[in-house]
Amino acid sequence: MGAGPSGSAAAYFLAARGARVMLVDKASFPRDKACGDALTPCAIAALQEIGVLPDLLRTGQRIAGIEVVAPDGSATTAPVPAPGGLPVPMLVVPRVALDNAIRERALRSGAGFAGGVHVGDIDRDGAGVIVRGTSHERPVAFAAPVAIVATGASVALLRRMRVLARTPEMMLAARAYVNGITGPSDRVQVRFDGVPLPGYGWIFPVSGSSANVGIGGVAGPAGLGRVGPPPAALRSFLRRLSHLGALGGGRPETPPKGYPLRVDFPHAPTSAERVLLVGEAAGLANPLTGEGIDYALESGRIAADHAVRMLEAGDLSQARFEEYGRALRARFERLFAFCRWLRGWSLRPPLVNRLVRAASRHTELRTLLLQIVLGSRAVPETPPSSAVLRGLLARLS
Repeated sequence: MGAGPSGSAAAYFLAARGARVMLVDKASFPRDKACGDALTPCAIAALQEIGVLPDLLRTGQRIAGIEVVAPDGSATTAPVPAPGGLPVPMLVVPRVALDNAIRERALRSGAGFAGGVHVGDIDRDGAGVIVRGTSHERPVAFAAPVAIVATGASVALLRRMRVLARTPEMMLAARAYVNGITGPSDRVQVRFDGVPLPGYGWIFPVSGSSANVGIGGVAGPAGLGRVGPPPAALRSFLRRLSHLGALGGGRPETPPKGYPLRVDFPHAPTSAERVLLVGEAAGLANPLTGEGIDYALESGRIAADHAVRMLEAGDLSQARFEEYGRALRARFERLFAFCRWLRGWSLRPPLVNRLVRAASRHTELRTLLLQIVLGSRAVPETPPSSAVLRGLLARLS
């Protein structure tokens, strides 16, 4: 359930291997989805595997580098290496186009689709699951041996299924599209100036003259909440960017739109009886950056592979479902722990300032941090202590 990147990716990989698949979503497609719209190198590689990258290259904005702006305004820029054999390291593609492209790829591979379906619950019986909902105020039901739940940050269904016992950890974000921007359109900006820490703002070019501009941070009074709701924080950030000339005279085309992000993967359930959870339904949004598309695509593939193996073996025991969770944790847990550690010390503006200044002078440090945060490089077994980091920065300063 859910035809966003994780659900549609899972549907594609299942259908491509001959499984019968029905994608179910409450929306009719194409539909908009509030997001930063940036695709990391890992997402680019996954989209190539799915087979939609050539189409997205024709419509997306190609990105070659990242500029990071510290709280004090100092900045460093680094190129982003493209995954091996691929034509571009990053793209910015509005979700209205991205999600529909992956969904249509799944349908061309043999998956079915039912839009406008509001799922109420998932019942289990001896043969599998029955997904129950309503469509145009009429009851509908879909039976299957396995359900893959891709409901994003929404937790209502998971609570009704008693998969989630409490409200998960969230980040909050907001974005708006800005037209009339001048300046480099081949790099994204990540800004720690003028935003509540831990958190950051961004400018992600959508075209040569427009960008997705947003702000994100930890929910609650200790984070983004201390300056008001995310749309209000974004309006303040936009005013600051305009004052600094960072938007080159651009003006918002759309009002700020807020949205939540689930970042609780280390403690989130990943399966239930006859059910696999993917993407944000498993808490898979990066706790530092809020990025979730690459994890959505990859978890969709992992879930599809696992479901096919279980069905081929005729073994749908709970132990096999729990193996899926172990596979996800083996793939993502260390990265999420490292990014959570980075988020913790990003509360200290002087440390962020020193790190950005050091990274601007030391290519290896800049490249290492960039690749770790983008998920394209292995992370340390144990995150270093803040004292170790301060010592490193002292040596590099």
